[in-house]
Amino acid sequence: MTETIKLPNYYEPDWENARYGSLEELKELLLYKRIVKWDKDSLLLEDGTKVTIEMSESDCCASAGGEFQDVSLDAVITDVKIGNPKEITDHWGIGYKNKVTIFHNQNPVAIANCKAEHNGYYYSVGSLVIGDIHFPVVKA
Repeated sequence: MTETIKLPNYYEPDWENARYGSLEELKELLLYKRIVKWDKDSLLLEDGTKVTIEMSESDCCASAGGEFQDVSLDAVITDVKIGNPKEITDHWGIGYKNKVTIFHNQNPVAIANCKAEHNGYYYSVGSLVIGDIHFPVVKA
């Protein structure tokens, strides 16, 4: 995918001072830096940049989130690709999942598995977050 998820102009992250960013801006913040520490909730880059997966927006009972997996430390990030959302069904309603792959050359060095769900009436947005900038990757 060549851009983050398109959201209507009236969408804003729920957090004060937060805003949505583009794929180009995400790449500016990640490319040519090394991942030095990680857990399922975050990546830490060599310059102190912290990347998390968070729910940017929701109403009522909808939720979004995700976790990192298959991370290789000390690999320089050379590309970031956002997949195409896929529909998933669960006992609450309908949701979507999406995968963000972070590469060193042509090798994946980190996977962000993101999901968002709704029950037919509500919505949610899941994003990669760096500081106050939210990069939406899945919505439901």
